[in-house]
Amino acid sequence: MKTNVRFAPDQSVQAFYLFFIIHTSQIGAGLMGIPRILVLESGVDAWIAVLIAGVYLHFIAFIMLQILKSYDNADILGIQCDLFGTWIGKALGMVYVIYIFQLLLTVLKNYIEVVQVFVFPEMPIWLMAFFLLTLMIYSILGGFRVVVGTSVVFFFLTIWLVFTIYKPVTHMDWEHFTPIMQTSAGDLLRGAQQVTFTVLGMEILLFVYPYIQDKKRVAVPTHAGVFFTTFLLLLVMVVSIGYFSPDQLTQLVWATLSLFKIISFSILERFDFIAVALWMMVIIPNIVLFGWMIVHSMQRLFNFSKKPTLYILACCLFISSVTAEKRVTVNELTTLTGKIGFWIVFVYPVFIYLIILLKKRIKKRNAP
Repeated sequence: MKTNVRFAPDQSVQAFYLFFIIHTSQIGAGLMGIPRILVLESGVDAWIAVLIAGVYLHFIAFIMLQILKSYDNADILGIQCDLFGTWIGKALGMVYVIYIFQLLLTVLKNYIEVVQVFVFPEMPIWLMAFFLLTLMIYSILGGFRVVVGTSVVFFFLTIWLVFTIYKPVTHMDWEHFTPIMQTSAGDLLRGAQQVTFTVLGMEILLFVYPYIQDKKRVAVPTHAGVFFTTFLLLLVMVVSIGYFSPDQLTQLVWATLSLFKIISFSILERFDFIAVALWMMVIIPNIVLFGWMIVHSMQRLFNFSKKPTLYILACCLFISSVTAEKRVTVNELTTLTGKIGFWIVFVYPVFIYLIILLKKRIKKRNAP
């Protein structure tokens, strides 16, 4: 397998699209329930845990960019083969494929469960899964530019939801944030670690890099995407702590969606129903981007054809989503995905970067 790859101009995009790619891959199902998870770990200082996680996100983004800049035009699949050999590199590539499949299934299952709880309790799982996977197939068949276009379009179609939380902001009780800094450093770090599932997805940078035309400009949109993700997480966390009491937050599974319950208009009484429906536009980029990553990886690793791989992937996701029905199963899947994702996204790139530095030092020492 070639380490460096080239794509035609009509298959690549400008660097500023990385902002949309990274942000929409990070924001999805996890944002719906993050307030409860963080409050259980870090109490009312959970917003500090978000800031800690945000700083580390920028550090990992920097490490990823340094890894990619060490090669001419490579993705993580080619880099692993170069560092560890073809067979080990392909095996590590399959670890990425399995992890991304699990992440995609987790996003799919969590959203279907939200729809069943908030809007349509009797809606069959297979119907929602079929609809979402059909959209995934349609987008990926259009090529990489259509996949990126999906992220851009749905970003602008949903970003206005941020402004709808003005009503909860007016009812915030700032005493909920006191006493400040009473949480131990260990609890804050555990809370920051819990943010990992919510922001899983930034590893897509390691896959799309060869598709970027002006690579000298990738740093700004990459860090801008990470910053905006951190800002949204912090905003949701602060509003949730201020609006709900700490005891209420520990009981609300989807606190973010519960914020929409008090929002109403003269022609629309239950805005939370609309918010759940609109949230589909938030997770569609997740599904499309993660699905593209799997198809792209199988093409790079084993030269599999695009269409058969995509159809097989959709069938596997459909069967898995239908068979895993219980809430306990979804919770276990989410927890496992978060733990695996922490090591793959936030620890493994540092290891790869150290290997690259060591390889460069050895090469420099052995140079005549």
